[in-house]
Amino acid sequence: MKKIYRLFLVFIREAVWIAVAIACVYGGFRGYQYLGENREVVEVQPVERPVALVETIEVARFEQPLPVRSEGFVSPYRQVSVSAQSGGRISNLHPSVINLGTFSKGEVLVQLDDGSERALLNQTLANVEATQARLILVEAQLKRTEELQSRGFASQQALDQLLSQKAELTASLNSLIAAQESASIAVNSKKIVAPFSGAVLEKLQEVGSVVASGQSIAEIYTNNQMEVIIPVREAEAALIPGMFEDSTAKARVNVGFAGQTYQWNAHVSRVDPALDPRTRTLSVSIGLDNVGKPVLLNPNSPSFGTIPALINAFAKVQIDGIEQKNTYAIPSTAIRSDNQIWVFEATEDDRGTLLSVDARPTHFDGETTYVVVDNWPAGTRLILTSIAAPKPGMLLRDLTIKGTEMAAADLGE
Repeated sequence: MKKIYRLFLVFIREAVWIAVAIACVYGGFRGYQYLGENREVVEVQPVERPVALVETIEVARFEQPLPVRSEGFVSPYRQVSVSAQSGGRISNLHPSVINLGTFSKGEVLVQLDDGSERALLNQTLANVEATQARLILVEAQLKRTEELQSRGFASQQALDQLLSQKAELTASLNSLIAAQESASIAVNSKKIVAPFSGAVLEKLQEVGSVVASGQSIAEIYTNNQMEVIIPVREAEAALIPGMFEDSTAKARVNVGFAGQTYQWNAHVSRVDPALDPRTRTLSVSIGLDNVGKPVLLNPNSPSFGTIPALINAFAKVQIDGIEQKNTYAIPSTAIRSDNQIWVFEATEDDRGTLLSVDARPTHFDGETTYVVVDNWPAGTRLILTSIAAPKPGMLLRDLTIKGTEMAAADLGE
């Protein structure tokens, strides 16, 4: 009986829990129905996306030669060391050597003591004159002997002796003439003649100094022919007209000195035929025109006169490259991925839409890039600002047309 009673209690307890669970499920279902029947209906409203603010500039077609820029140092076209072929004591120096001045081609820059060489030359000249006089006498005697021998009054032996004397004197005269030329060369080797017109860069010896053969006495250079040797990359070399065909490309050389900038007109004078093995650049020589007449680019600043093209002065060079059609100069930061540029097409007031335009970069010049655009959309402006998730046709607002503060205020309204 007790066992039946316990089973009954277990049954009652399980039934109660089942009833509670059913009641919870039913209550939740009814609550869900109630909330659904009494929910607040939210109407769908369009979300207005914020208008992106951009900065633009107007771009005009570039109708000038592409600028190829580089840097280098001013150097003379020729710079040589003056030295004597033979040693000796310096007896005289040209005033230009003493004062570091200018000289003309053919002037004697350095004179060494040539006393012994000149004495030897004079002795040789005297021997030549004596031999010539003896040869003239023998020739006269030979002529008379030939006449006497033809009439039978002179022997053949006498005639042969005179012919032998003439041959010996002729050989001696030729030997003395060769010695005279050698002595003359020795005298000339004691003086150094200017091989070109120029100026003296440095004096290394003084009057009275004894120098050895080949020892430097002074440094001279072509002060009227100066150049700047610059490196040019392969891509930039392709932009210079006639680079390897006697190029006549024009250039400009700017040199700064004491806060002032001087400019020389220049030209491409020569190009080395080999690439630098390390930098893979070409070495191009830029010859300066009118070396002594530069143009002062900042004439309003205090001036101390015109300076020459100073050797080793740092120079900035700009070469006139080729001219291209449909070329535009734009900031390098305006080039987007896949060589695209963004332009602003105005619709009303300061609003407009974004257009994507294909561009072909042809030359990079620092912060400026020169691109070719076949059909630039008329009336558009170049976008400089970066845009997150750009999309052609998206609405934009131009800060350049309308002030930043005013545009921001309008956007807040």
